[in-house]
Amino acid sequence: MLRDMIANFALLTAFFFLFNHLFRRYLMEDHRTLRFKLLIGITHGCCALLLLLFSYQINETSFIDFRHIVVISSAYFGGLTASLVTALFFVLGRITLVGTFTSSPASMTPLLSITLAAIGSGIIMQVVKCYRHRWLLSVLLSMTIITILSLTRGIKKDTFSYLALVGLGGLFAASLIAFFSTTNQLTKQLEYSERKYRSLHALQEAIFESAVGTAIIAIGWEGQLTHANKGTEKMLGYRADELVGKESPLIFLDPNEVEVYGKELSQKTGKTIQGLDVFFYGAAEHVSEGREWSCIRKDGARITVLLTLSPLLLDGKTVGVIGIATDISERKKMEEQLKQLSLLDGLTKIANRRFFDEMLKQEWKKAAQNKKELSLIFFDIDHFKAYNDLYGHQAGDDCLRKVTAIAKKTINHTSATIARYGGEEFTIILPDTNAKRAAQLAENLRSAIENTAIFHNGTRMKSVVTVSIGVATCYPDGNNVPEELITKADEALYYAKGHGRNRMINYKELPKMAGILRHDRYS
Repeated sequence: MLRDMIANFALLTAFFFLFNHLFRRYLMEDHRTLRFKLLIGITHGCCALLLLLFSYQINETSFIDFRHIVVISSAYFGGLTASLVTALFFVLGRITLVGTFTSSPASMTPLLSITLAAIGSGIIMQVVKCYRHRWLLSVLLSMTIITILSLTRGIKKDTFSYLALVGLGGLFAASLIAFFSTTNQLTKQLEYSERKYRSLHALQEAIFESAVGTAIIAIGWEGQLTHANKGTEKMLGYRADELVGKESPLIFLDPNEVEVYGKELSQKTGKTIQGLDVFFYGAAEHVSEGREWSCIRKDGARITVLLTLSPLLLDGKTVGVIGIATDISERKKMEEQLKQLSLLDGLTKIANRRFFDEMLKQEWKKAAQNKKELSLIFFDIDHFKAYNDLYGHQAGDDCLRKVTAIAKKTINHTSATIARYGGEEFTIILPDTNAKRAAQLAENLRSAIENTAIFHNGTRMKSVVTVSIGVATCYPDGNNVPEELITKADEALYYAKGHGRNRMINYKELPKMAGILRHDRYS
């Protein structure tokens, strides 16, 4: 008997280990599907049949083994459904293997015992919430069923041994399964933490590498650069392996600026700060505060960056400095230009009168040096005052913007400068453009604005917005000045407005009009 029980116990223990190993993923899920419950019942039923093969036989119809423990385990993992399937497997297997199924009460006792244990433990596992109470009540129920059914046949000495085995086996199984459950839960938490860590790490790496427009560098306490992203490579022209391990950022920053910043920090701290110490003290003194630096790319080009230095923390300890830099070279150039003059017209977002004056001087000088023709277009929206009076100033502003957009789209000249000269009057500078080409561009503009058909019910001729255009061309030299070209284009525009509007007039085609009175131009 002892040998058979040891074999039963070994099989039971091996089954629990194998079952936990094979179905760990499913066991860690809170929700059990019917399919999985059936699978639990079948696997436990197979285990019950194996236990039957190594059971201790008392007589022709009575066997002692750990089948009740398997049924309780099945109920724990899969509820009443699984425990009934396990009992069914055992009943069918016993009938098949033993072949002693008769109508006698003795042959029915084992089958009734396992069935009642399956139903009772299945209900207990679903109703009782406490793990210990579940197992204790289920084991006690099985022992009670065995005792009651044994009384019908007479208590034997093997009955007490069997009850003791069931009790001890149940406690062992409960402890082993609790151990597996705890291990599975810890494994689940560990895997979750690992996935979360990997996800965060992958996200950080993705952010680090995806910031192609921003250079991100990390500097260790030894002063060597430890990390550099793709943005750094793109901004500075170095490969990452050319930077990592070097005494950066001294290799690409202007040494004079490093020296100046070191002196500033020295005055603030009362210490001598120079070289790489500038960045460590700078990070401590100006956390998240950007400073402009001149950087020297690998190809020798200079760019201006906004560099923010911050302490690099790891587990609450400062292990270096992290620098985040953005290229502000273009912005700095624009700022310098904006300091000298306001470039854009606030309404139309094209060049304003002041910029036009400066650009005309530059193009005039360039044309004189290269002995090229320079053309100028002046155009004015016809009856714009009536448009404003009729539709309101907001609609008038919208009309100006639409005309501007048409001009920008229509003037097919790469070097043209379109500007708002004042009010509803615009001008276009056309470098290296002869009179014929300038007239053609002007006519295209006039036609495009008319064909756009911006409704205008306040005109005397057409019910759409139109423009009058004047064009002038000259060869700049020492004998003339830009103001003369402006005057000629203005006179051509005046003639167009005075002779029907919605037309283009080239200055060279004007008749001799000495003494023209320039009254009522913008009526």
